[in-house]
Amino acid sequence: MAWAYFVCFHQTKMGHSMVVSQFQDQAISWEEDYNTRVNPTLMTRLLHNAIPVLKSVDWHIKEVQEGVCVSELPLCVASTNQHGTHQAALISLSADYTGGLALATLLRGVPLAGIHRCRNEDSASLWLAAMDVKYRNPSTGHLKASCVVPEETARMVKQRYFAGKRVLVTLPVKFTSQGEVIAEAEMKYFAQPSIQLHPTKQQPRISPLYKQKLKASARMIAGLRASFDDRGMRLDVGHEREAAGPHGELLAKRLHGVLPQLQDMVKARTAHIDQTLQSVPDLKQVVILGVGLDMRPFRMSEELGNPTFFELDLPEMLEERNRVISQMQDRPTINRRTIAADFKTDDIADLLLQHPDYSPTLPTVVVFEGCSMYFAAEENREILTATSKAIQHPSSRLWCDIVTEGVVNGTSQHPEIDSFLEGMEELGERFIFGCDQPDSFLQDCGFEDSRATTAGDFLGTSDRSFSTYQFVVSNARSLNKNLTQAVC
Repeated sequence: MAWAYFVCFHQTKMGHSMVVSQFQDQAISWEEDYNTRVNPTLMTRLLHNAIPVLKSVDWHIKEVQEGVCVSELPLCVASTNQHGTHQAALISLSADYTGGLALATLLRGVPLAGIHRCRNEDSASLWLAAMDVKYRNPSTGHLKASCVVPEETARMVKQRYFAGKRVLVTLPVKFTSQGEVIAEAEMKYFAQPSIQLHPTKQQPRISPLYKQKLKASARMIAGLRASFDDRGMRLDVGHEREAAGPHGELLAKRLHGVLPQLQDMVKARTAHIDQTLQSVPDLKQVVILGVGLDMRPFRMSEELGNPTFFELDLPEMLEERNRVISQMQDRPTINRRTIAADFKTDDIADLLLQHPDYSPTLPTVVVFEGCSMYFAAEENREILTATSKAIQHPSSRLWCDIVTEGVVNGTSQHPEIDSFLEGMEELGERFIFGCDQPDSFLQDCGFEDSRATTAGDFLGTSDRSFSTYQFVVSNARSLNKNLTQAVC
């Protein structure tokens, strides 16, 4: 269901108990919640932005009360068939969002993932589990949809959600036109704090919705890599486009409208990584942390002398990656090794060093792309410190991207950066780690001689938002230095 949009999916350490107490302590009034979160004008605009087909047919919300939503599907050319009646699919779509918003009004003060600006730890994810629509009569006028949540059901929803429990509820939606009943629907919804969708040490199983968000994000990045621009950074359009598929290309196109800088940022970091790989003589191994749908192994293997690529990601993402690769036409034969890993719970060094085909003494480049900003400082320290133990050849390198602290704490004080951060918030993305001195941070993690350049310098642009995005290349400490440090 489109209520569960593809954003708001990165993991945080904050537990759900903090989320519940936060909203209980706020005790926000219905009047304030109505004005700032669920009033008809605001929700119509937000839903039109998130689901453009609703805007195309001029579907809009007429009335909102606590536990009540009334919407209207106009009789217009875009919504009718040759007989002048509303198409059944649009009636079902209207039922979906009318019932969903009625449910959302009961979660007072809680932003909706994919609709409001939000963070994982304070948002709710809603999605449609099942629907049963009975069409009684053809509609010959504007169609009014009404959902009124029964009082006992509303009480149950509030109690369960704010007790940290998943909500499963069936709501009625009734359609009328010119006093005549047109359709009646029963809509079954799930509602759950977004943070609960993420795997934890206690509950490692990944929910289907979280799995879909992982795949959507990977396809979107592939879609951004597959496009052209006027800077001459033409990447491997063929493989990346196959990886993105129509879904990834569409997401990339929509994302470009919200964050026009992101496309150049992704392509710049991709080109910078490529250059780093090309600069290491006699490269034997490439480790990609969070590989997603990165097609770099296919487009660069021969150029790099056919090194072995070690691809690390969550098992669900690796499953999707292998499925996509298996369907590619004319793919070259390369040396790939996949390693299932959860960077929050697994030791990267152990996973690599235990692999029979991996050697820490061979020239290696580790790529940690698009990840650091979504892990807390201590989590990054653990991941990178473990990584440093697995690369011991003097030619080995680490590549990572790190945003500046001003991006995270909102102190940049530049309009371009503020605009970029507003776009990230609109997508539900929240950076939780930034560093103004990446060389010192990486030295503490076991690396040395770090060299940082901003995306702005790499692209030659004056847009200040690019100056907050840093590409860092670090040398591995030699084996002798590591041993000396251990003795000390």
